[in-house]
Parts: sequence; C-alpha cells; structure tokens
Amino acid sequence: MKTRTKVITGIAIGAVVIAGGAGIAIALAPQQETTVLTEEVAVRDVDVTVAASGTVSPAVEFGLQFPGAATATLASLSVEVGDTVEAGATLAAIETASLDAAVTAARASVASARASIANAETTADQARQAISSADQAITAAELAIENVVDEYPSTAYPQPNEPLALLNAQKQKVTAEASLETARRQLEAYYPLKASAEASLRSALDQLDSAQANLARATMTAPVAGTVVAIASQLGEPIGTTSVGVNGTAGFIVLAALDTFVVEADFAESDVVGIADGQSVTLEFDALPDEQREGTVTEIDSYGSVDPTGGSITTYGVTISIPNPPAELKAGMTVQASITTEEANGVISAPVTAISEREDGYIALVQSADGAVDEVPVEIGVRGGYYVEIVSGLSAGDRVVTGSDGELPPTSSGFGGPPEGVED
Repeated sequence: MKTRTKVITGIAIGAVVIAGGAGIAIALAPQQETTVLTEEVAVRDVDVTVAASGTVSPAVEFGLQFPGAATATLASLSVEVGDTVEAGATLAAIETASLDAAVTAARASVASARASIANAETTADQARQAISSADQAITAAELAIENVVDEYPSTAYPQPNEPLALLNAQKQKVTAEASLETARRQLEAYYPLKASAEASLRSALDQLDSAQANLARATMTAPVAGTVVAIASQLGEPIGTTSVGVNGTAGFIVLAALDTFVVEADFAESDVVGIADGQSVTLEFDALPDEQREGTVTEIDSYGSVDPTGGSITTYGVTISIPNPPAELKAGMTVQASITTEEANGVISAPVTAISEREDGYIALVQSADGAVDEVPVEIGVRGGYYVEIVSGLSAGDRVVTGSDGELPPTSSGFGGPPEGVED
C-alpha cells in the first residue's frame, strides 16, 4: 500500500530590532513540510519479464519448382497470389515437348543397354560352345595319336605311313588347343562386357525414371492445403526465375501451410540471454485483442543483427510456436511477445524504486511510525520490473521510501535528501 506522509524539515527564526524602541519582535518563518512517498514491504511473486514485438509467419512454406530447363514455357496458371488451395489442387503447368523427348531418349537408352547385355550373353554362349567343341577336338586328336602308335609299333625302321598319320593327329591336337584358348579368352571377356552393359542399363533406367518424373511434374500440384504467397512469372513466360515467400523460401510458386504459424520476434541482446528453448511465451495479437495465446520458444538465432537504422542495439531473432492459433490469424500480423525469464514466488519484496545501490551493496530508506527515516542495508535477489526480492534487511510490513518532493531529514547514518536514483 502506498502512502504519503509529511515531515517538518526546518524552522527559520528571524530577529527584528525596531528603531527607537525597546521591544524586540520575533518572527517565526513558516515551517517547510516534505511529502514522503512510501510503500509497504510485502510477500509477493516477483518475476523478470522481457518483451518484444514480432510478426506472424507461416511455420511451413513449400518452394515448388518445375523440372527441366529454365527456358521451358508456362502453359497454364490456375492460381493467383493470395488464393487458398486444397491439397492436390492443380496450380500450373508447363509445355511438355522437351520432357516427352527426354522420356523417348531415355527409353531408347534402356533398349540399347538391354541389347548390349543380350549380345554379351550370346558371345558368352558362343564361347562356351567353342570351348566344348575344342575339348572334343583335343580328345579326338589325342585318340588319333594313340591309334597311330598302336597301329605302328615302334621299330628301328618306321613304317611308310607312320610319320604322316602321326603328324596329322598332332596338328589336329594343336589346332584344337588353339581353338580352346581363343574360346576361353572370349568367355573371360564376357564378364566385364556384361558388367559394363548392366551398368549402362542401370544408368539408362535411372534416366528414364527421372525423365518420367519430370514429365509428371510438368503439372504442379499443391502438396498441402495452403495459401499461395508468391508466383515467379505469368503465362507464356520462361520459368527460369524464382519467387520468395514470407520466410525466404524460394520457388516458382511458394505455398504457405494454413494450419501452423510461428512468431518471429527480435529481442535485445540484454534480454535474450535469459531466453531458452521450451520457455512459455505470452502472445497478444494487435489485430485480435481478445485472442491471447501461450506459445513456446522453438529457436534462438546464434548470431545477432545490428540495428539497420544506425543504432547501437543488437537484437537476436527468436522463433515462437503458436499452438491452436486463432481462426482469424493471418501471416504478417503484429504480435507482442512476453517471456518470463526469472521468477521468485511468495518472497519478501519491495518496490525497485526504494532500493539504492552503494559501493558496498544496496540500501533502503525505511520510515518508522513516528515519521523518521533510517537507512537500512539490504540484500536483493530477483529484480523484476517493479518489485525486487528482498533476501535480507527488510520484513513484511516495513514502509520504504520510494520518493519525496523535498529534502528528507538526516537519518541515523547522517543521510539526508531523497534516495539515490529515486526521483522526487
């Protein structure tokens, strides 16, 4: 409870001698009264609250982009900036001639890769057949050699036909062995040839999938229900340019989700040190005064921004979620965000204006029942916007001086005048 009391601070006495007379007149000057403002020390909840103005932004933006070359031409456009669309709604489409050609070329590459694999398999089958034939020819040649040896037993003088028959059988074996080596080399060459063809097929299939996906994306649809916040170009224009959404998301069309919003607020560096992820935030919307919400801190910028107007204030961006946003809430609306960064509940507290700082600590001026004012050392805790926690030095019910309109009488410590830092 605040009260005003009056303290008599001095009496001025003047003596006047009247010429030619024996009488002396004593004149008492009017007593000067000082009005002292006091407030009672009491048990209260003390908190430190920081505040900043922010802007409503969509929590999720989608930057939608067409596939293909930047020179593709916009063929149809079904929406305008500000339109609300449902999930799956058609937004725009581009000419598909180049995309159709890409699909055709990719299919041809797939067919060529498959033909290469088939050719490799045919070569392998031929090599295997050649190996089998060569094995049989070697076996036949070896049998012929054995027959010649059996028919012409070894003697001191060879028979007339022995050298020719043996030579033919030996030639057959050499030829068969050469054929076997050639066939084996062909079979060995098949494996890397097949691997290369299979790799080409995989690449061709990937290109076909990409080309078909690009063709499917030639018609742009909304991935979620939302509001169109930006469009890069109009009908007949190339699609090479991009637009930027509320949150800086880039795309040919930028779509903002309708069901989730956040507040982007810039807090002073002296305030942001007490802010942490997960803290509760009181949100008040300028355009919706009856729709207060409790948000939650979800992100704090790691780097601050200096005041662009040339001031010395550095601020840090803080992102705050808005659970259950008001139905009338729109992106771009102004929000007042308040965050309690420190609190002490049910503690002895006094007005901040009653506490003065000295070199050796803090003091308060306490007024007694008879109006006298004394200086009392105090220890403080949580310092709120109006009240400060008193750890020691004061008790509930004490009356502390918060201001005066004149000089206070000397205290027991010799102090006189209003408290330091307390305005009259």
